[in-house]
Amino acid sequence: MIVVFRRLKRPFLPVTFALSLLLAPLVSPASAQAPAPVSATVAAAKKTELVALVQESHVNDIWPSKLIGTVNFKLSAPAWKTLLSKEGVTGAARLGRNMGSYIKQQEIGDLERIETANNNDRKSTQDEVDELIAAAKTKVGLTIEATQPKLSPLQSQTLLNYISGVGGFLDRASWTPRGGRANIKLIFSSSAKDIAVMTSKDATNFTVIAPTKVPIDWSNKMEKGLKRGGK
Repeated sequence: MIVVFRRLKRPFLPVTFALSLLLAPLVSPASAQAPAPVSATVAAAKKTELVALVQESHVNDIWPSKLIGTVNFKLSAPAWKTLLSKEGVTGAARLGRNMGSYIKQQEIGDLERIETANNNDRKSTQDEVDELIAAAKTKVGLTIEATQPKLSPLQSQTLLNYISGVGGFLDRASWTPRGGRANIKLIFSSSAKDIAVMTSKDATNFTVIAPTKVPIDWSNKMEKGLKRGGK
């Protein structure tokens, strides 16, 4: 009896599939945690909702909600959920008031005084309020960026604390940037280890990098970093 051994052909693998097998071990697990801001359409709807909730929480005052409408938000779905929570809305309303205080400090105008000029009909003063806010936008602008696809309860609280920190600084620091404009961007970072503040050469743009894990003395570090770009 003669047994014949045949050489079997190796199965053909498509190039893309073969490469995926080779590269699979090299793909970082972090790729599944890539930044995930919501779409522009969703962001616009969420922002409208936030402005409305801030207005609802301040029945008599309209101007704080309008100032929140000037903030540029780049947020993931979990970050929006945080900001639209009861505590988030309270923090946003406080931020609006902080911005109003800064505008008054910079002698751009007093939003509260303008709006209460006709206290029986505050809506009648809104054209003047809008004019002042338009003028203020040339002097102060805020961007808040938090694109994490997941946030723990502690991280959500940390994000709100940082926002409060920026607002509190504007409210009480009596600070004027050397460039005459405070364009502040707060980035909530999963990779940063400590607070870092970067200032543009003309001292008008300030980027605050704030880690998701709270560093020691973060508030003072944030304020000192911003003050370095002041007069």
